[in-house]
Amino acid sequence: MKKNLTVTAIASILMIVVLRWQGAPLKTLDSPRAIVDLELADTPQRLHALLLNWDLSVVKMNIWLDFLFIVSYTLFLSLAAAICAMKWPAGIMRQLGLTLVRLAYLAGILDITENLLMLQSITGNFTGLSLQFTYYCAAIKFVLAAFILLYLLVSLPVAAIRKNKI
Repeated sequence: MKKNLTVTAIASILMIVVLRWQGAPLKTLDSPRAIVDLELADTPQRLHALLLNWDLSVVKMNIWLDFLFIVSYTLFLSLAAAICAMKWPAGIMRQLGLTLVRLAYLAGILDITENLLMLQSITGNFTGLSLQFTYYCAAIKFVLAAFILLYLLVSLPVAAIRKNKI
């Protein structure tokens, strides 16, 4: 399991680098967070403002590459949460970690949904409701990922103390 964690961590870091490099042209004065601004574009006006300044081929490629990132970060977060959960003695922190394993997959599903909606949106096939749904998929995904990362950070000292136990 630890070997798989290393592989998924490296894959996630590699995908972050690739996405940042490939998506660099999407970072403008109007979109300082690049593709994240599209993920959180919840109105037609905001969507149009972003797309006016972007090369759609770069946007599409960034979204398609993100599907690879989804696989790597979902596996990383779920494996890391599972490993950390087993380092805790039986109780609420262990149960929380095991619940977060499933929530990592929910974050991945929300991200896939969000990407599919963004691919529709950039072709002009969207409604105000679909933009809102994209926004909420992204927001919930970010909250889940942040909560899992917080759990991992809190669990690191416990994992270090119980290094040889699993």
